[in-house]
Amino acid sequence: MDYVKALENQDSRRRGELVRGFLESLGVGFTVQRSRHPRIENIIVDFLPESPQELGFSAHYDVVRGSPGANDNASGVAVLLGLCRTLKASPAPARVIFFDREEAWVRTPFLRLGLLGSLYYVFRHDLNKLRAVFNLEFCGSGDCLAIWPIKDGQKRLPAFEVASGAAAKMGLPAKTAHVPWLLLSSDHFSFRIRGLANAITLSLLPSDQAAEFEGLIARLNVFRLLTGHRPALPGVLATVHTPADTASRMNEASLSLMLSLLRVIVETY
Repeated sequence: MDYVKALENQDSRRRGELVRGFLESLGVGFTVQRSRHPRIENIIVDFLPESPQELGFSAHYDVVRGSPGANDNASGVAVLLGLCRTLKASPAPARVIFFDREEAWVRTPFLRLGLLGSLYYVFRHDLNKLRAVFNLEFCGSGDCLAIWPIKDGQKRLPAFEVASGAAAKMGLPAKTAHVPWLLLSSDHFSFRIRGLANAITLSLLPSDQAAEFEGLIARLNVFRLLTGHRPALPGVLATVHTPADTASRMNEASLSLMLSLLRVIVETY
């Protein structure tokens, strides 16, 4: 929560500076992938970089203007910083990426375009080493793991099998949803566009809200989405991109739960 509170209410550029400072204080080396036009600063940490294969873990650090950005997505950043501390003490072949410019730079009722940081990354890096990518969003409140976007046929993805298996090992309830990108997307999408299907996003929701969200997805009308009619998201998700996305709505237990899940995923792989 200390990380979340430090990032809360900061603009995207300041958040990037803070993330680099946190990594330096942990004694963890990093590189910055920069673009001037458009301005992008992705922060990349490699553990055992000489390994022929590695796991990818990611979260975006940028924020929507006017929102404190605690759960979206200081929560994911905080968990990845905890993972970096773990991997420094007990290295495993992994790449941790803090993405810039995930939030939409074009936002209208009919069209939202974002993911600039991750798109810049995937088209300028060889992804062949990556066995899987676990992307984090909304990790600061809840006791039920949401794995998305997953269609029925994608339940055979190794990333899904490992994440759901890790949750089962922890006794953590888990739900899946095929969330249309028109409603909600994240940086997993860029990896899938580039051909790495084994990329998923992990979130936490309170159990009752997870069931409500699952029902909402089942009732979605794609035509209405295409014409700009977006349903109200339940509970925790309703605060995303609003002034209500504050650290006061989050808790240390949820962040620790997600970090524990990532540790089990690393051990499993």
